[in-house]
Amino acid sequence: MIPLRRTIIKNSMANIVRGSASAVVALVLPHFLTRALDHDQFAAWVLMLQIAGYANYLDFGLQTAVARYLAQSIERGDEEGRDRLISTAILMLSAGALIALLVSALVLVYLPQLFPQIPASLLFESRGGILVLSLSTAVLLPLSAFTGALIGICRNEIPAISIGTSRLVGALFISMIVANTHSLIALASLMGGFNLAGGLLQLVFARRLLPNMKVSLSRVSRTTATEFARYCSTLTIWSLGMLLVSGLDVTIVGHFSFSEVGAYSIAAILITFLTGINNSVYGAMLAPLAVLEERGEWQRIGNVIVTVTRFTTFFDITCVLGAVLFGHWLLQLWVGDNYAAKALQILLILIVAHTIRLVGVPLLAALAATNQQHYGLSGSIVEALTNFALSIPGAVLIGSLGVAFATLVGAIISILWLLFFTIGRLRIQLVSRRELLLEGCLRPALCLSPAFLCVMAWQALPLSVWRSLGIATGLVLTLAVTWRWGQLWSSQSGSAA
Repeated sequence: MIPLRRTIIKNSMANIVRGSASAVVALVLPHFLTRALDHDQFAAWVLMLQIAGYANYLDFGLQTAVARYLAQSIERGDEEGRDRLISTAILMLSAGALIALLVSALVLVYLPQLFPQIPASLLFESRGGILVLSLSTAVLLPLSAFTGALIGICRNEIPAISIGTSRLVGALFISMIVANTHSLIALASLMGGFNLAGGLLQLVFARRLLPNMKVSLSRVSRTTATEFARYCSTLTIWSLGMLLVSGLDVTIVGHFSFSEVGAYSIAAILITFLTGINNSVYGAMLAPLAVLEERGEWQRIGNVIVTVTRFTTFFDITCVLGAVLFGHWLLQLWVGDNYAAKALQILLILIVAHTIRLVGVPLLAALAATNQQHYGLSGSIVEALTNFALSIPGAVLIGSLGVAFATLVGAIISILWLLFFTIGRLRIQLVSRRELLLEGCLRPALCLSPAFLCVMAWQALPLSVWRSLGIATGLVLTLAVTWRWGQLWSSQSGSAA
């Protein structure tokens, strides 16, 4: 039997490879598309991806559920239960795919009403692209049951290689043909086709690794479906909350200010990339904290929460400073002058918003590890509703910046709700409000204050040589203060192993 530690490391590396492939595609494609397509075409392309991507929310967390329950069935040697799980999951995911296709059909019919500013010349291309991407995404939903099956048998490297390779190859082909054709339907066909190939490849591997697996309607179980529904209910609420927090932003911008979709999506891609880095840290907390919960070592769990909050807050504030100093230059290199200025304005608002909201995520991850995740749902719902309610008037009044400011307000309300409502209601007190604020947030903020002050004074300095000297001084002071008082790696947090 493969040792547990080796299995965890192998699966973690596979997840990193899979996430890295998606990140590379998300970062590389806009570099080519923003230069080859005009503003309206690129905006239409972004909206096509956004609309087709909504189908992924109809997964309802079933992929995770399949992986969990399948691992237990295999451990028991219950092949009949295994087949029941996979068959039931495929049927439930197929129902989700049908819903996705029906919604996509409505979008195609009412596309001019949903996005009234879209040029008439792009309607046919946009409808064709949405149709192609929606069909491929809908087919991938039931296939994701086999992704869960592969994860359940600890073969995470297969989804990583299949999905990662298909997306990278698809992005390569898109980058090559976009110089010769601006057909959005052709680009969508390439992306959808290669994504579908990755899903089918997982089906092939699942069949080989589970040769006795039998999938049929006769093996669908009402009891299993009920168990899936119970397990996935919390995940579904979290997912819908995230949809309202960030998933609808680009669509709202497209409805009220179509010309600004490209700039907003560029800023949103960078925020998604930075959030993914944070999530990789939070994901690593779950297993060690579960071990500490089993031992009843609640103080050490609190120490881990504070340490991770301190570390990620330091990283996120550093990213804010980097965006202020180098954001325009990096955006120019990435997507060109036409998008850099507007995207930077949106990026600065969004990066501050997500720096604030991510302060509470280590605690939320700890709640999931200690089976207290339901305490975090109210904050997620409040943030989602606030964000959505403010995004629409914000878009009407000041366009894409209004949507970004709505995200900022939602993030502030979210962290205040966590600090003054959620923490006080926990069944088991993991960390105090004072520890989270002073040790988790204030300490890294104070360590970075010299660099922050130098950045604030940067524009006031008369010559570039003085600006460079000021920034260098701020960095040296920040490093010195962080080394002496930062405590980014708390010795108290220890190890859960």
